[in-house]
Amino acid sequence: MPGNMFDDKGRLNIPEVRRNQSRKVEAEVVVNAVYCPNGHNLVSVDHEVSGFPGILVRFRGRMSGEGLVALSSVFGDTSYCVIEGEVDPDEPLKLSCPQCGAELDVLASCPCRANAVTVLGYLYPRKDPHQAIAFCNVLSCPNSAVIRSGEAIRLLAESGR
Repeated sequence: MPGNMFDDKGRLNIPEVRRNQSRKVEAEVVVNAVYCPNGHNLVSVDHEVSGFPGILVRFRGRMSGEGLVALSSVFGDTSYCVIEGEVDPDEPLKLSCPQCGAELDVLASCPCRANAVTVLGYLYPRKDPHQAIAFCNVLSCPNSAVIRSGEAIRLLAESGR
């Protein structure tokens, strides 16, 4: 019989309940579809970033010129892969759909530098800013990571912009 009902002094042994501390598991949240303002899917299975299909956008900049870049589709990941051309990661870029050329809609200014903006990628073919992701058009900005548009709005409100 495991253990006694009473201890050496005659007191009742009440077993201590040991609870397993549940660790917070940080699961990766990956966007599997992102649409331009005209409804074209920007997620490309041909261009992986961080082990998942990337968000493929055309870029244009004064110093960078034109080209294609695949952004990580993992929330909070600032990784990217330049597919065509060369990009200056500190330059604010014009980002557009590689299929139709439509520029991505602007949500707000980004505080990282002058002319930087937070752009939207829609989660459904129909434009809805409440069902969207947001990221900065400056690739070196910590806000260049994919976040929910509502989170971007909250962060902008907190910063007073």
